[in-house]
Amino acid sequence: MGFMASAPAFKVFGTDHLSALGLSVLFAFFLIGNARHHPERTLLQDRALAFFLLALYPAQWMFLYHQDALNRENALPCHLCDAAALCGVAALWLRRQRLAELVWFWGLAGTLNGLITPALSEAFPSPRFLFFFALHGGVVVCAVYLVAGLRLRPEPGGVWRAFGWLQVYLVGAATVDFFSGANYGFLRAKPPQASLMDLMGPWPWYLAGLEVLALALFSLLNLPFLRSHCSMESEKSV
Repeated sequence: MGFMASAPAFKVFGTDHLSALGLSVLFAFFLIGNARHHPERTLLQDRALAFFLLALYPAQWMFLYHQDALNRENALPCHLCDAAALCGVAALWLRRQRLAELVWFWGLAGTLNGLITPALSEAFPSPRFLFFFALHGGVVVCAVYLVAGLRLRPEPGGVWRAFGWLQVYLVGAATVDFFSGANYGFLRAKPPQASLMDLMGPWPWYLAGLEVLALALFSLLNLPFLRSHCSMESEKSV
């Protein structure tokens, strides 16, 4: 407990923050380059990244339990980044395009925003800092790697599939929030740190704003694949 009390305060775009972002970018380039130049190594690489993402959960729960900080707000993997991480684990293990598609849209539209504006109060070397960036950075790296490294790219209709499954997630998170009194998905209140939600008005109006923003970001993330989508549709019509 003393270690946690002495942890320095986190500063958005401070040295620790920028270093974590930089490491995530370098890790993504490494995985993508390795997959393209040494495809025979990708299976082991996929398994290692999947295990890393999955192992973060029991490690974090053990740490929180040891710190007497495990509670209803952090005991369940029910945030959108958690859903993206679990989809990423399954996509890496099974190499399913539909799962990779969800990680691409959810990870880059949602988790990437979490990386840029973290709901975090403690800086490096706090274990909370390490767990936060390991998970969120890992999800973003996984999303880019699945698409650019393994070439499991979104297919036509991917935006609406991702948006539809997002509604399923929201219903599930809202149900958990209702019975537990937690705030998974930030459906009951905004995060205490500054975020895009601060520009969308009070509850519940910011939830509608997030839906519109999600659809807009999904559409933007789909732009690099429009040409290939047109080619796929042309081939089907021949």
